[in-house]
Amino acid sequence: MNILQLFKFDIVSILKSPLTYLAILLGIAPLLITVIILVTNDNPINANTMFSVGKWFFSLIGLLFVIKTITRDTAQGTIQLFLNQTQSRIGYFVAKTLSIIFISIFTTAVVVVVTYLIQWSTDGKDLDNDQSWKLLVFYLILFFVYGLLLFLINLIVQKPALVYTLGILLLLLLPVVKPFIPLIPEIGDNIQDSLKYIPFSYLSDKTLSDGVTFTNWQWVINVGSIVVLWLANLGLIAKKDI
Repeated sequence: MNILQLFKFDIVSILKSPLTYLAILLGIAPLLITVIILVTNDNPINANTMFSVGKWFFSLIGLLFVIKTITRDTAQGTIQLFLNQTQSRIGYFVAKTLSIIFISIFTTAVVVVVTYLIQWSTDGKDLDNDQSWKLLVFYLILFFVYGLLLFLINLIVQKPALVYTLGILLLLLLPVVKPFIPLIPEIGDNIQDSLKYIPFSYLSDKTLSDGVTFTNWQWVINVGSIVVLWLANLGLIAKKDI
């Protein structure tokens, strides 16, 4: 298969899977329940709040799409068919890169469409005009940083269950653990400060926050992390016999 065929196969696999639409329904359900409760009590609906809630749910759902895409061939035992020579290995990795971009766009579209449907059918504050493209940029960064790291780990260990577990823990566990880090004697505050510059820490925080903006240093770290992880994956997959 060439790059475009592999990319098309990933897209079809996502769009034809019943689990994709089940995940979307599960992500939308909390929003709809919240809207019903607010409307029943005659409260206005802030589309920006609904947007932020949807952003968190679909950060997890989108990451699961990414993990499924990068581990599917390992789980099915078919990865050797794609990686039998250097050129096909590189093409395989490029196709997975394109798939992550597609998942970012697809997930963003779902959140934006659902938010606008809520906005058009209820009364309240409208969604800010710049939120859609900010969410797309955020999802691209989130899914690339997490996806490329997990792709690298999958190449090394080839254990999909471990990759799924690690991905979910990185996204969900860090925000839970962080409030307790300052309690560590002597070094707790220093660790807490350093987490502002670790992408897996501040990205997981931003899935829960209203905004998706980054500091200048975080932008540098985001781009640097993606470039380093992409090159590390490229170097490993070009040389590694699967």
